[in-house]
Amino acid sequence: MRAKLRKPVSKKTTVPKTKGNGRPWSDPKWEEAKAARRNVDHNEAVQESFFLQKQYRSRWSDKVAASPVDLNQVLRTLIRKKIRFVLTGTHGIGGWTGVPRDTHDVDLLVKGGRTHGRAVQAMKELYPGLLVLDFAGVTSFFIPGEKRSVIDVTYPHRADIEETLAHPIWTEDKAAALRYRIPDLEPAMANKYGAMLTPTRESRKRRQDILDFEAMIDHSMDPGQRPIDLERLALLGEKVWPGGGGEEILRLVDQVKSGKPITLESIGGQGNA
Repeated sequence: MRAKLRKPVSKKTTVPKTKGNGRPWSDPKWEEAKAARRNVDHNEAVQESFFLQKQYRSRWSDKVAASPVDLNQVLRTLIRKKIRFVLTGTHGIGGWTGVPRDTHDVDLLVKGGRTHGRAVQAMKELYPGLLVLDFAGVTSFFIPGEKRSVIDVTYPHRADIEETLAHPIWTEDKAAALRYRIPDLEPAMANKYGAMLTPTRESRKRRQDILDFEAMIDHSMDPGQRPIDLERLALLGEKVWPGGGGEEILRLVDQVKSGKPITLESIGGQGNA
C-alpha cells in the first residue's frame, strides 16, 4: 500500500491584535522598549552619529555619492587653527535626545565676520574638491552634482543662536585628543523650536525638529539626566519669538510631559487661535 501523503504542518502564527475600534495594537511594554533612550556621553553620541553617517554611505555607495568629509578631521582642523566653533545639528544633540541618529552633514556654528571667514577658508583648504555656495547666514559645501550640503558653516542670525554660541558646553574624545564644544540643553531646545517655527523650512524637516525637541524633553526626565531649566528656556523661547515664544515653549514642554504630541498646526500661536 502506498503511504498517504501528509500535509506539511505549519507553525502557528500570532495574529496581530486589534483594539475594539479595529486599529492595530501591539504590546505596550515592547513599544516602550523600542522607544527607550540611553544615557550616552556627548562625545559618544557625536561619534555614534558619525559612524551611522559613514555606514549609510557605505551601504548605499551605488546610490549615494562618496563624501570626503571626515567629522574628526573637521574638528581637528578647526581646533588646530584655533577657530572658535560649536558643533551643532544632529551631531550636537544626540547626548540630549538619548537617541543618536544618522545625518547627512556637519553643522558648525561660528561668530560672524572674520571668524566665519577663517572657518570657511579652513574647510576650503581641507576639502578643495567641494563646491562652495553662500546663503543668508550660512556657507555650505557640496559634493559636485549633489543637491544636499555636506558641511554648513553658520553664523548667528537669531538671538537664541547667539546664546548657543555664547554658552556652549565642552565634550572630549580623549582617545582622539579632541576637545570641542556642543550646544547646552536649553539653547539646543530653543534652536529646535526656532526651526519648528520657520515657515520656509521644509515641513518634513520641521516635523523632525519636533521629534528631536520631544526627545530632549523626554530624555531630561530619565534617571541620571539633568532637568530642564525652565526659566532659562522661557527666556530663550522669547528670543526666538518675542512676545509669545517664552510662554509657548513652556506650554510645549508641559504638553510633551503629559504624553501629548506636538503638531505643526499647534505652534507659533496657532494652537491658541
